Amino acid sequence: MLRGMNSGDGASGAFAEGRSGSPRGLLGPASARWNDYIGTAAADDAEAILNRPSLYELAEIDRDQWMILALDNLRRGSTTTVRIYAIDRVTHQIVKASDLDDLGDAEGQLPVSTFDLPGPVAERFLNDVFGQISIRLVASYAQPHALAQRETSAR
Repeated sequence: MLRGMNSGDGASGAFAEGRSGSPRGLLGPASARWNDYIGTAAADDAEAILNRPSLYELAEIDRDQWMILALDNLRRGSTTTVRIYAIDRVTHQIVKASDLDDLGDAEGQLPVSTFDLPGPVAERFLNDVFGQISIRLVASYAQPHALAQRETSAR
């Protein structure tokens, strides 16, 4: 089982930092060292297939204790790391997703712990968990403007 860390207990690097100086431990927009390109990402779960491990099994996270709320995907050179953010269902008495609203409304945030998946484990996780991942990055200097595709250029 991977060791969980509270989001404010020393998580380091781009994972925990918000782009606009978010307070330590609060998750902000994705960021990189220079933020030359910024954007959005979306993913679809892979089809559930009999005898294939689930997201929780691949991450070695006990789904009876934890509920996964977010993840980061970081690639540096040829090394991929996935950081998973999960809430402790037992400690916070989370039975169903709507319980998150009650907790968030009461506390103003959702307390999460982090689980890091290094290298080959992260690659297998991304390949097996998501049927599709779409990432769009736009040059930071073009961000204030809508991009209008006029035609597809042949190479």
